[in-house]
Amino acid sequence: MSWNERPTVELNSGVTPEALANEFKLPLWIAGLLHSRMKNWLDTSLDAARRFMQPSLKNLPDPFALLDMDRAAERVVTAICENEPIAIYGDYDVDGTVGSAVLMRFFRMLGVDVTVYQPDRQREGYGVNANAVRMLAENGARLLITVDCGITAVTEVDIANSLGLDVIVCDHHEQKDVLPDAYAVLDHKRKDYSGPINVLCGAGVAFYLALAVRSMLRDIDYFSHEGAGKKEPDLRALLDLVAVATVADMVPLVEENRVLVTYGLEKLRKSPTLGLAELFREAGVKQEDISTYHIGFVIGPRINASGRLASASAALELLTTDDPMRARALASELGGMNKERMELQAHVADAAILQAAEQLEKYGADLAAFVLAGEDWHEGVIGIAASRVVERYHRPVVIITFATHTGNGKGSIRGLGKLDMLQALEGSAELLLGFGGHKVAAGLSLERKNLESFRERFAAQVREQLNVLLENGVDALARKVEIDAKLDLPTLLSTLDLNTVKIIDKLAPFGIGNPEPVLSAEGFRIEESRTMKEKHLKLQLEADGNFVSAFWANGVERFESSLEENEVELAFSPTINTFRNQNNVEFRVKDIRALSH
Repeated sequence: MSWNERPTVELNSGVTPEALANEFKLPLWIAGLLHSRMKNWLDTSLDAARRFMQPSLKNLPDPFALLDMDRAAERVVTAICENEPIAIYGDYDVDGTVGSAVLMRFFRMLGVDVTVYQPDRQREGYGVNANAVRMLAENGARLLITVDCGITAVTEVDIANSLGLDVIVCDHHEQKDVLPDAYAVLDHKRKDYSGPINVLCGAGVAFYLALAVRSMLRDIDYFSHEGAGKKEPDLRALLDLVAVATVADMVPLVEENRVLVTYGLEKLRKSPTLGLAELFREAGVKQEDISTYHIGFVIGPRINASGRLASASAALELLTTDDPMRARALASELGGMNKERMELQAHVADAAILQAAEQLEKYGADLAAFVLAGEDWHEGVIGIAASRVVERYHRPVVIITFATHTGNGKGSIRGLGKLDMLQALEGSAELLLGFGGHKVAAGLSLERKNLESFRERFAAQVREQLNVLLENGVDALARKVEIDAKLDLPTLLSTLDLNTVKIIDKLAPFGIGNPEPVLSAEGFRIEESRTMKEKHLKLQLEADGNFVSAFWANGVERFESSLEENEVELAFSPTINTFRNQNNVEFRVKDIRALSH
């Protein structure tokens, strides 16, 4: 694994680490961490840095900056005022489920009842389903709002239009050639949009719709005495839900998402929605300790488990119920589903990793991508299993499960780095029944007879992208640790205390687009190593008489005996570990390499 120290880049605005250190009262090397993040910003001014360091709801962009938002809000307001039946069509994953809960709770605040429909993963698959549209229209719905789906539902929206059902699309997926002929299409990935809103998840788009609707209701004095005493909703009450969807859906935690997640985390720690509080209790996470890690790796999978293994309705009910007993029962049910999901996932991942090893042996290390397949593997876990194989072999992975009774397969794709999975699928389109998704995560369906041809074509498509990147000096398959700052040992030992870690945490929330800072330092010795859960390592490090504890996730398979025989260099992120009410600095290890003398 290569270690790349992030180069110092001169910003166009002229802002320097020294200026940032002075402005925010930061140690210079921590100001350097902020400075390195700014090189990817469109606005690199000191004001932009202030907005980053001091996230405020006042800095959220105007929701009407989204194309069609005025039409969408006006149509919702008309439906509210004229008591038209409203239906919400939400995807079954965590983003669609939480986004549906956001809108359901918003309408409840307005005293408006809505119907929520979520497709069954096994029977209906992803996206807007034509039969469901017909059923909702037959049941009287006159306005349909999609959440986390709909941008590619051209045929289904046409069916809705023919039935007198207006559709508002709330999505964040990539547009294909033609937009659906919906009443309004809210998606910042529309090809004709270039405004300031560009990183939201599906639930975030739904939240912006709620903001716009409330604004328009204000404009017509809906909440005045003429509105029969209607109470204006405080939409900050929805931010914990928005934060969960934003983190779990792995969209960039920059711009408006940084604001939404910062305020959402604050609400999660102080007064979370009942269902979320019960989920954290069931998972054994203290409210005051909640971080993006707990959302992404503890809570998100529990919400997802509902739609992966059964119906997403259990998770939706949990997020919208105000009954404590029911919430506790549902949280327990989701916890049980998550355990089952983990078992199924481990089975599929182990089989897929074995197949990947066989393909590597057959085709050699130049194999650009894996296409792995099995019979009746549970469709709900193949995406997570694909991520496991990517982690293991650092290549794009497609995992396909074939249904014995039909012979057709459904697949999940996980990419990495700058590789575009949708582009690779477009180059294989004639072999597929359908596909869609994001550049780094997508889905597909195909006939069994086309498996081998698709395997060759997909790998060739990825290889073409790799070659282009290599011509530009980028090896997309190389494992890399990006080092934000290399510190000499005296500086590290003298400054890295609990207070310094808290200062670094001012750069949080960390996630996609704003990764946790990675530091490096050399001169440590490993005094002790202990295996945890058969794959992780707990380490005791020593340098100049100073001792530090460290944790290396999945470190067992990468640990070499030579590391205990030499001084080592660490790549790590500093964290605060609490044990028996005692707080101590702990290093979360990214990689270790021996120093040669």
